[in-house]
Amino acid sequence: MLLGLLSGCGEKKQGDEKFVLNASVCNVIDSLDPAMNTDTDADSVFYALYENLMRESDDGSGEVTLTNGMAKEYTEETNYDGSVTYRFTLRSTARWSDGKKVTADDFVYAWQRLADPATDSPNHALMSVVAGYDAVRETGDKTKLQVSAKDESTFVVTLSAPCAYFIEGICTAVATMPLRRDLTENGGGFDTPDLVSNGAYHVSAWTKSSELTAARSDEYYEARLVGPDELNFIFTANADEAWQLYEAGEIDYIAHLTNSVIAELSQDESWKPTAVYATTSVLYNNESDTFSNEHIRKAFDLAIDRAVATAAGGAENSPATGLVPYGIPDSGETEDDFRTTGGELCAIDEEGMSARATQAQEELTYAGYYSTSMFPPVELLYVTGTENDAVASALQSMWSTTLGVNVILRGVTQAEYNTRMEAGNYELALQKVTALYDDAMGFLDRWCSEDEQNLISYENGTYDVLMGVARASENPVARTAFLHDAETMLLGETALSPVYFDGTAHMLRDTLRGVYTDGFGNSYFAGVRANTD
Repeated sequence: MLLGLLSGCGEKKQGDEKFVLNASVCNVIDSLDPAMNTDTDADSVFYALYENLMRESDDGSGEVTLTNGMAKEYTEETNYDGSVTYRFTLRSTARWSDGKKVTADDFVYAWQRLADPATDSPNHALMSVVAGYDAVRETGDKTKLQVSAKDESTFVVTLSAPCAYFIEGICTAVATMPLRRDLTENGGGFDTPDLVSNGAYHVSAWTKSSELTAARSDEYYEARLVGPDELNFIFTANADEAWQLYEAGEIDYIAHLTNSVIAELSQDESWKPTAVYATTSVLYNNESDTFSNEHIRKAFDLAIDRAVATAAGGAENSPATGLVPYGIPDSGETEDDFRTTGGELCAIDEEGMSARATQAQEELTYAGYYSTSMFPPVELLYVTGTENDAVASALQSMWSTTLGVNVILRGVTQAEYNTRMEAGNYELALQKVTALYDDAMGFLDRWCSEDEQNLISYENGTYDVLMGVARASENPVARTAFLHDAETMLLGETALSPVYFDGTAHMLRDTLRGVYTDGFGNSYFAGVRANTD
């Protein structure tokens, strides 16, 4: 079936005709404000429209490599007090889509706005490494953030301490993209089709409920190297809807294939899914009457058959052996990544499942539940309409079979899920744990006692110290060792239960080539060309 669908129509350039690439990457987008975006699927659209100091580019094999973006070069200097100052020199050819020059003040404004409590950005923690961030959050004075424009082309940032992921993580993030002070403060909306942006493309048409068209920007410094003349992003509610459009020849690229298509592809032993930096996990409310008890958390964790739960989630996923997924860098001492060095912290072997089930039952007795009839019903909260439905059902069956407990499934909308989680109004929850940057810190920092992202209400002073020391460490080997210790402690106390590492699978018609993806699942389209083979 699939081979017959791989060829099709993308609108390729013939003579003076436009080369239009039709793609499905996300659901409806309401705003193109980089600071406010939380839909990671929509990041692919932002990366087409905006460009940061640094950017990801194709290394020639379909993988991404870090390269210069708006900044043509930068310097790094360690100061006497341990802080670190970066000086970025912007390209003289960097332009906004209306022809105005991209300046250092555009970055100063965007970064101060991101840190400002008044903006209420869900991504403000990206600025926590910049000196003055705490003062901004406490006082509301965004000018305390230590970012400045030495001149029109020199953007200066001082970090409170060395940060291993600053260049590759912070300086490429969607939320830290530059913004025009004059347009943003004068009501230049992020929800209108006349949006001004600084990337390879700019918005040319936008129908909120259905699609967004981005035209190649003639002002982009590498405009002549950009492939498609237009990117037409078709909004789809789910993978099934996108696949129907693909089959009908209406789109050329799908960022997320359906489970049935992935299952078919997986029959080919040479096929491999694309791993992404996300770990689907069971979150325990560590403050609830039931799951404040470590023995109960351990019982629920031991009863999870990760192979079965992973299969329920789809063939693109793999059983989780820890919280930090594969692909996240380690200290650099060896070529191994963080997960490989950290080893297996979660049991995934099928042979040991029987012994773990017995141990799970024992943990319940240690908690004082000598009869399963004594255990109160508990609710598993999750966002419905995704693979979560099948995974939640599989977990419910495991806990019922192994522990004899009654777990009530509560599938809700994303909005209701967010509201309940922020209020701590849950007992168990199923959630993808992701990071804003490709460093183990991004997966571990949020569980510190005072962190506002600590939705599980985990509190451990030693864990906080480990994370604090790692944050301040100038030695990459020592820093990574502290992070490994922190992950081991977090999972040793079963603060949460990683279930599987997420993967994805995408498809581009075989008449085209040149889409590349990064570890966050973002797709990049500027290099797409028609196949000439």
